[in-house]
Amino acid sequence: MDVHAAAPPEAATCPIELAIHIIGGKWRMLVLRSLLLGGAQRYNGLLASVAGISPKELTRNLRGLEDAGLIVREPVRRGECEIDVYAVTELGSALRPALSSLGSFGVRLIQDFAAREGRERR
Repeated sequence: MDVHAAAPPEAATCPIELAIHIIGGKWRMLVLRSLLLGGAQRYNGLLASVAGISPKELTRNLRGLEDAGLIVREPVRRGECEIDVYAVTELGSALRPALSSLGSFGVRLIQDFAAREGRERR
């Protein structure tokens, strides 16, 4: 699948819009977070680490991230059987600072919400 072909026309000239198109949605950043923090993982490991995601949604999001070149599915031999593991590519690893910044912003939001809630209770 050509990721750019599925992107809105504005994404051709706006890098932020293209990035949001590729990693946006409810699940993709959570899947990336799991892979960046936990390293390469099997499908069932990802299913367990992304709370609330259904198997169908996980499969759809893994395919989208793979099509975008952010993750790769690699067969790994374990004894007599071969299993697939998912890992972040070099391009996907470039998102680490952005996700870290989002996490820091999330902490600040939590603190701000708690402070406002505390003021409202007085």
